[in-house]
Amino acid sequence: MIVFLTLVYVAVLFVLIKMKVLPNTTMTWLSTIVWVVVLFVFLFIPMQWGAPAGPTRVLTRAVQIVPNVAGQVVEITVRQNTPLKEGDLLFRIDPRPFEIAVELAEASLVRVKAQALQDKDGLANARAQMKQAQAVRTLAKARYDDDAQLVQSGAISENRLQRRETDLEKADAAVDQTRAAVSRALVELGAITKDGVVAKVAEAQARLDQAAWNLEQTEVRAPGDGFVTNLALARGQRVVSFPFAPSMLFVDTSEKLLVAEIHQIYLRHVEPGQVVEIAIKTRPGELLTGTVDTIINLTARGQVMVTGTIAATGTIQPEPFFVRIKLDDTVDTDLLLPGVVGSVAIYTDNVAATHVIRKVMLRMESILNYLNPAL
Repeated sequence: MIVFLTLVYVAVLFVLIKMKVLPNTTMTWLSTIVWVVVLFVFLFIPMQWGAPAGPTRVLTRAVQIVPNVAGQVVEITVRQNTPLKEGDLLFRIDPRPFEIAVELAEASLVRVKAQALQDKDGLANARAQMKQAQAVRTLAKARYDDDAQLVQSGAISENRLQRRETDLEKADAAVDQTRAAVSRALVELGAITKDGVVAKVAEAQARLDQAAWNLEQTEVRAPGDGFVTNLALARGQRVVSFPFAPSMLFVDTSEKLLVAEIHQIYLRHVEPGQVVEIAIKTRPGELLTGTVDTIINLTARGQVMVTGTIAATGTIQPEPFFVRIKLDDTVDTDLLLPGVVGSVAIYTDNVAATHVIRKVMLRMESILNYLNPAL
């Protein structure tokens, strides 16, 4: 742009000299240097922060598809690079092992429910046995007391009293055993969840729910709108539920991000809501308009990774910050493909006179996009 304006100035000088408005002297031609200095000082240098520019690109999420369960692939329904909707089936894992697990869990739940009913009957039986043991102990205690009085009067021998004492100890032991049985039954029936369900029944139900959920996960579905690319999964291949072994790559196109890179030195006047113009490579000769949505106040060099070692020193270089752009027309966003690049100009509230130069430069670049494959 500086070269273009300088050539324009030289052309004007040439015309004025030919018209004899200006003398054809060395000083007249040396004024071109003054013109270049004026352009730098009053236009191009202030333009860097009054209307900062930088490269822009369209980003989207690439999701690694990792199934929640492991197994052998029996069916692949997806085709690569074919548009998909959220919830569409990608592939199916052999469900038979998980169906067996559901059947086992269902049988276990039925058995546990029956055991819960038996526990109630067992509690009633334990209480009846304890009542009977208490009655036997009461009788044994009465007989022991009667024989103790007879021994004191000399009516019977002490051998009979010892037998009564043995019977009383047996009765006490029987009462303790039945009391323990009642306590166990109460504990078993008293272990209930906050919903009032017996704990072991709730546990069996949870195992059944887990087994049913695992069975549902044998059908791996699309996490959003998008497509699968670089599909290498084959039928018969075994997949695992570990993040370091993804089954396929899913490109989520439900949300696209248009971000621009603005150098730190030019970022100080950029604020959300400011007007933006974009020249995109895939749409030469056109300009897209939008506004600054968010300034991402962090760069890669601004993070600290936990390594267990002292941070190594190195050359510090200023990295540009990302600025998220929101287009005025949502149709333009839908037409932009992930990976598309271009140039963006942000028109701040400072040095408004330089905005004209930036607009001219951006329009020239948009036209040059017909020929220039680089930025």
